[in-house]
Amino acid sequence: MTLFVIRHCSTVCSEKKIFCGRTDLPLSPLGEREKEALAQKNWKFDAVLSSPLLRARQTAEAVARGPVLYDGRLRERDFGDFEGTSCARPDGAPYRHSMDLKYPNGESYLDVFARIRPLLKEIGRRYAGKRVCLVSHGSVCRVIRACLTKMTEEQFYGWSQPNGTAAEYDM
Repeated sequence: MTLFVIRHCSTVCSEKKIFCGRTDLPLSPLGEREKEALAQKNWKFDAVLSSPLLRARQTAEAVARGPVLYDGRLRERDFGDFEGTSCARPDGAPYRHSMDLKYPNGESYLDVFARIRPLLKEIGRRYAGKRVCLVSHGSVCRVIRACLTKMTEEQFYGWSQPNGTAAEYDM
């Protein structure tokens, strides 16, 4: 199976580097331009699965040539009490660089791994030999990459998929 993982196109929060996990907001004007560029690619997918959050749905609909399946496991990491605040806040660093620390009233990376690993196994079985696209969010894209490649801890925390881009993996 060939898996394409697309990080949703830009939003006001991603442009301003603001924690935006569960907040459901649309693409920004820049995101709309990124979406149009993705729509111009002539990808052919056997299935497109997306986070149900609006920014991911808008991105998925631009690349899909058919129906989009929505799966809540692809939603962004829950940033809890940090939602809507600056990603640069120094008290957020321990949560960004730890697998097991949960944002207050939110999720840890281990929580995200716990929902992504079973999803990857399911799509691997269901779509063996097919081309599948997942549209999701920054933290989830990082976790998917870690599940499918060999990454050191340093590489995990240092890697980020830009908004509106695709990564391709062979499963």
